[in-house]
Amino acid sequence: MSEPQAAPSPAADGRGFFLPDFCEARAVLAIVLIAALLAIVLALARQTLHGAFWIDLARTSAYLLWTGLSCAAVLCAARPWLAGKSLRAAVLGALGLMVGTVAVVSELAYWAGRAWATQTGSPSSLFPAAHWSFLLPNVLIAAIVGALALRYFYVTNEWRRSVELEARSRIRALQARIRPHFLFNSMNTIASLTRSDPGRAEEAIEDLADLFRVSLSDARAQISLRE
Repeated sequence: MSEPQAAPSPAADGRGFFLPDFCEARAVLAIVLIAALLAIVLALARQTLHGAFWIDLARTSAYLLWTGLSCAAVLCAARPWLAGKSLRAAVLGALGLMVGTVAVVSELAYWAGRAWATQTGSPSSLFPAAHWSFLLPNVLIAAIVGALALRYFYVTNEWRRSVELEARSRIRALQARIRPHFLFNSMNTIASLTRSDPGRAEEAIEDLADLFRVSLSDARAQISLRE
């Protein structure tokens, strides 16, 4: 009979890491929706509904989507590496990656506008005209928003872990109360079967042994209801 395998710890596979998995489609969809809504809010806050509004909305939406998806791709690739670091190193690393990604995207947007102006002979309103007045505010905003987002991710993860630990402790307390009664009832059933049906009594003993073997294995291992 093979020994039961221990379940991998949450830290080993990244499930206990506070940073969300940005490789999932649900996270990518959330980033797209947040970027689109934020672009609409910013465009409405800057000016009223007229011709320039749609240009501003297109420019803001493109930049926010480009920035958000780039940060998600970088954090998706770096998540296994960050999960192996200490909490402080992981936070600083994630924040540095986000700020660096925003800086790179801002630089690419500016130089794309310069290339467009060189090719066409006139600048486009879809690209930033000034360099440092566009780059520095973006980097500062990325640092502030990134720090707030990481704080939110950490607090949410700690709350989720506390809920799971509380639920697990309640289940264990309930199991501790049920197991003695279950054992006594099982032994009484087996004792009555030894006289009337020894074959079924032997099967019941084997099933009971298998059940206790599983219950005494790693408590963190998830077992299906059918098993």
